[in-house]
Amino acid sequence: MPKVRKPAVNKTPTPEQVEAFAAGAESETPVIQSVDPAAPRNFKALKLGLNEYEYQILEEASRKAGRSKLNFIRHAMLTMAKEVDSK
Repeated sequence: MPKVRKPAVNKTPTPEQVEAFAAGAESETPVIQSVDPAAPRNFKALKLGLNEYEYQILEEASRKAGRSKLNFIRHAMLTMAKEVDSK
């Protein structure tokens, strides 16, 4: 039997809440959200297609570096991002 859902109560904002929202929307200072670099890695997943040559290069380089393939790719991405930002 399906669960009957009741709509949430429609809450009307108070005039103070409306003013606070409007004041925040009119301000010129951008809101910068900080992102934790040590946060769990469950935000986004990528599927990366590699040909046999690229996979052999990745496998050899990660073995030489003592890293897993995924960690090697992640480290390379972060290193390249820092290099691009410094230019």
